[in-house]
Amino acid sequence: MADKEKKSAAKAAQAAAPDKKKAVKKADKVSEKAEAKGKKTKAISRFFHDLKSEGKKVVWPTPHAVWKNVGIVVAMIAVFGVCIFGLDEAFTHLLHQFMNIAV
Repeated sequence: MADKEKKSAAKAAQAAAPDKKKAVKKADKVSEKAEAKGKKTKAISRFFHDLKSEGKKVVWPTPHAVWKNVGIVVAMIAVFGVCIFGLDEAFTHLLHQFMNIAV
């Protein structure tokens, strides 16, 4: 009778073992997810901290320097615009000359 009880207890332990394994695996997965989420949160926090510190290192130009650069850019746009307009007019004139010869 004692052998039967031992065998039934062993069978019960074996039957409970897969449930325990499943519970352990599930707990491991939950802890891994929590750990991954914690790492992701730390990474995001670190990114914004680094972003702020890098923004403090930037040497911003003075308003006078900005307006000086704006003036230079506008002047260069005007110069290139006049050059392109001149080339366009010259090529248009040449095209009309060739078209008149062909007719």
